[in-house]
Amino acid sequence: MRVLIFIIGWGLAILAPAAEMRIASFSPGATKTIIDLGSGDQIVAATRWCPLPTAHPAQRSCDIFLPDLEALQKLRPTLVILPRMANPLWAEKCRSAGLTTLILNAESPASVVQDIDAIGVALHQTTTAEKLSRQMKAGAKVPPKTIIIIWDGVMAGPDSYLSSILAVGGFKSALPTGTWLKFDWEMIVQAQPDAVLWIDNAAADRPIIAAQRQRNEMLQIPVVNKLKCVETGKVFETSAGSRWLPGSGLVDTLPELRKLNLN
Repeated sequence: MRVLIFIIGWGLAILAPAAEMRIASFSPGATKTIIDLGSGDQIVAATRWCPLPTAHPAQRSCDIFLPDLEALQKLRPTLVILPRMANPLWAEKCRSAGLTTLILNAESPASVVQDIDAIGVALHQTTTAEKLSRQMKAGAKVPPKTIIIIWDGVMAGPDSYLSSILAVGGFKSALPTGTWLKFDWEMIVQAQPDAVLWIDNAAADRPIIAAQRQRNEMLQIPVVNKLKCVETGKVFETSAGSRWLPGSGLVDTLPELRKLNLN
């Protein structure tokens, strides 16, 4: 338990319990960041997708699509964290009910760093947050290669939140513009990426490995099978887990991204 120290009169120190935070997180990426900031035990409510240990006592009642203000108030949160795409009316309801509410930043290459910093301020963990942010802003030591990330039927463009961590890992999006673009073989052929990474929505974290099944499928498609990344086997796969969500978990992808760049 955290304590506050009061100095009185003759230098006598009296210790009194500091008010513990009670966090309701409607964002799995933010939940991972909260854990990495050392405040996971202060989460009282989270989504069913949040990367909390099985035995964690937090209620899995946060649903941004069907929010329940009455149920949320019963948990007495001191901080509510909402994803960037949350309905603004829901955020206003939370604030009108007297709940301190933090809305994550609109998606951009800098949004994850901005979110980490904002959560760090809210949790009074600015030093730790700065350390995490620094890892996501360090320059790559190798020339960037181009990559196309395919996830749930869309491709990550240069304006997506993944761009900053890709840059640190020595990559950049092979696509010319956009945040997330609909999956399109013709666009991939035009982009001529050095590598392709397929991400599935499995909850468990898996390492980046060679995607033999996806490569075999690509070898069956005319023109696509002529891509250098397909011919040389630079087709990979991994799971979303907690590492690819918009939060501090992205830092954990760096060793594997750097290794891919050197291959």
